[in-house]
Amino acid sequence: MKRQVMLALVMSLGLAACSEPEPSSTRPESGQDGPSVAPGEKGPDGERADEAETGAGEGAAAERLAPETPLPADLWRSAPSEVTLGDTVVTLDSRLWLRRLPVIGADGTAPSDMVHASVKLQTKEMHQIPKGLEIQRVLLMQGDQQWLAKENLDIRAEGELTLEVSLYEGPEWLPGSAVDIAVLLTYKGEEIRLIQHGVIIGPLRTGD
Repeated sequence: MKRQVMLALVMSLGLAACSEPEPSSTRPESGQDGPSVAPGEKGPDGERADEAETGAGEGAAAERLAPETPLPADLWRSAPSEVTLGDTVVTLDSRLWLRRLPVIGADGTAPSDMVHASVKLQTKEMHQIPKGLEIQRVLLMQGDQQWLAKENLDIRAEGELTLEVSLYEGPEWLPGSAVDIAVLLTYKGEEIRLIQHGVIIGPLRTGD
């Protein structure tokens, strides 16, 4: 009888131990040690959660999406066709022509007749090109289309009176059409712009 009572007591103690809840082992996930803040609510530092997320990528997005404007439209009207540096007057003298390349054109049916250009800085009255005058970029515009050249420019001096930059494989503009040309220069730390309007594209050239 005593053995039956003791056995019943042991079984009741075992059931009571199994029914007690175990301590919670759940821990905050990595990166969430502080209190969580719902979007639109303010955190301990007074900053909205959604504002913090937006501000983090705003600068990078603006940098990626900001379009380059090499020459504002109003400067096509206001930039001069000649500039005086010291006692030397500098102007532009440009030539445009087409050259056919042995590749498929933009329309997929014909070879490409691409614009090539020779853009020259020259002086009046046989003066020398001022030392330190540098060509930084060249921009050609026809209608709403632009061709900007600013890297690895092929610049050569022809004696001391002329500085020439050659451009290759530009747009497929039509022969006989007019193009406006702008050259951005630097001289003694100052940026200078020169414009030549209405340069006509010459006919197709073959050979060298």
